[in-house]
Amino acid sequence: MRLPQPLPGLYLLPILQDRVETAAVVRRALAELDPVAVAVELPRTLAGAIDKAVRRLPRISLVLSEEEEDEDALVWVTAPGDPLAEALRWAAETGRRRFFLDPDIPYQERHRDPVPDPYALFDLGTERFLDLLTEELAGIPPTDADRQREAGMAHHLQEALGELQENGVEGPLLALIGAAHVERVAERLHRPTAIPFARPRRTRVTLRHLHPESLAGLLQDAPLAHAVHELLRGPELPPEPPLTATRARRLSLVRAGLTLIGREDEPWGGDRRRRVAELAAHRAAREGAADRWGLTKLVWSVGTISYDEQTRETAQPWQRRLFFDYAYRYARVQGLLVPGLYEWVVAARGVADDNLAWEVFEAARSYPWQEAQAEIETARLDGDELDLGTRRVRFRRRFFRVKQRARLVPVRQRPTPDHPEDWLKGFDGNGLCSFPPEDLVIEDYGRYLRQKAVGILSAERTRTEPFVTSLLDGIDIRETLRHVEDDRVWVRELGRAPGQAGSVVVIFDRDLDGVRFPYLMTWLGEHDDESDMAFYSTHPSEQVVGPGILRAAYGGFLMTVPRGRLYEVWRDPDYQEAREKAEVLLMAGVDYSQEKLVVHVAAQAPADRLHRYAASRGKKIVHIPLGSLSQTTLKKIRGLHILVGRDKRAVAGDYIW
Repeated sequence: MRLPQPLPGLYLLPILQDRVETAAVVRRALAELDPVAVAVELPRTLAGAIDKAVRRLPRISLVLSEEEEDEDALVWVTAPGDPLAEALRWAAETGRRRFFLDPDIPYQERHRDPVPDPYALFDLGTERFLDLLTEELAGIPPTDADRQREAGMAHHLQEALGELQENGVEGPLLALIGAAHVERVAERLHRPTAIPFARPRRTRVTLRHLHPESLAGLLQDAPLAHAVHELLRGPELPPEPPLTATRARRLSLVRAGLTLIGREDEPWGGDRRRRVAELAAHRAAREGAADRWGLTKLVWSVGTISYDEQTRETAQPWQRRLFFDYAYRYARVQGLLVPGLYEWVVAARGVADDNLAWEVFEAARSYPWQEAQAEIETARLDGDELDLGTRRVRFRRRFFRVKQRARLVPVRQRPTPDHPEDWLKGFDGNGLCSFPPEDLVIEDYGRYLRQKAVGILSAERTRTEPFVTSLLDGIDIRETLRHVEDDRVWVRELGRAPGQAGSVVVIFDRDLDGVRFPYLMTWLGEHDDESDMAFYSTHPSEQVVGPGILRAAYGGFLMTVPRGRLYEVWRDPDYQEAREKAEVLLMAGVDYSQEKLVVHVAAQAPADRLHRYAASRGKKIVHIPLGSLSQTTLKKIRGLHILVGRDKRAVAGDYIW
């Protein structure tokens, strides 16, 4: 790798801070050059805290400084994929010397430099990319703060070279400097420099462990990209796990007794995060670096199999095509070549729903070494503030860099306990009940289906004819325009449905083998605005989402009004002739309907014998194809939550997704 060499024994490496691709470039440069020392663009006033943070890697830390009351705190995130952290870590592991170049001058806000996407490294090559990057950024006029910092870095570089010579250390010195400053620093090295007018020391410097839930908000690249970088820098990769091993398993409740079981070697997916990272290191690596396009494919694969496990919904091929197309186009609008974590989540939510977005987000933030507790205090991110436990501080994301607020990913967090057994305490309630907000949604949809069924029959009975003696129910504008050459007016007589709709039966899956939706239940409405319901679903004990809160998915359900009349239909001997669960619901809907019409929503129309069954009781079945309804709305009503005790309604909103 060819690097600028402004002075004998000194090599300058232009870098982009915070980007995993440039950290891989630093690793290759260190391996090829094998310098006797490294110098990095970080303030020497924070050297002690930075050294401790580097020794903690791969655990990610925050170096935090609050010096003045009216001055925003400065924060450096010490992550494996940061090029400066990579250089300092290499120096610590090999016993080489390290120098800090940046003068500690007051922060001044400046505009963001037009930095290209470092993914271009793979196509342009390292040397070509760094040359173009340096040339482009060097053309931007520097600010006064830039000139002061560059003069200070040149002075500290001259001091470092002199110190090495005095100690008789022979060999190259590799300096990592931002690409926007490299050329001007190199020019200043050829003339005398002065000691920079900067803060000589800081008295309020702290080191904090970063909470794992805050990684996505502070890191420029996805935490999974940093995990891949960490695995690639090791002596050898661990074995590649199968894709099925990365699926997010559900927490379930053993039916024989109240015992929570997690289908993981470690509680709540700790081991799963490692498997995701190991699979990504094999499938999403290119030229020794994390490949963001490969990560895009991986998070989709891991996210969709987890989505199927959690919601019983399978991502379709058209959703896959749309996900990649949307994420790619969204990235290009923002000046990126390939998408990152934010684009992945937005695209997943756009092609499906928040549940798929969450699973993609969970895969993308997999970083197995970061625990919630550590040997030092933990800091959490909350908007543009850091929660330090005892106080909150506002911050700038980097030392003397462009002002960048942390960007929160638009996905709702799901609460998980530190120990799944804690949720056992919630299963001591008396009786089962539903979640009222879900009841409102499904009741509204039931009313919509009743109105739609009446509208379908009315439309079937509507007739249109030329005007002769009566306008009937009004002029039919459409038919009049279609026959305008006849110079005649057409009128319409609206049809009248033979009655109103009563019961509503919705069948998502007939479940002919009885395996996917084994749970059968009948429950009564609690007040006059609610229907009685009978349904079959996945077993709620297979998915525990909170203390005393269970999640299931409907295979089919029946709604009938008024409330308080529905017998236990699954044990009713009158329906023994039904050949499947869907027929039980439809026969019960016919029997319990107080109106002439019974709404039937399913992929297939009911058998003729069921129509005869309804006719024998003076009823008519109105079939609505499942595919003619909004799939987004159907997804919203298909999930249900069962609460163990009415007291859970007060907290259920925090756990239901």
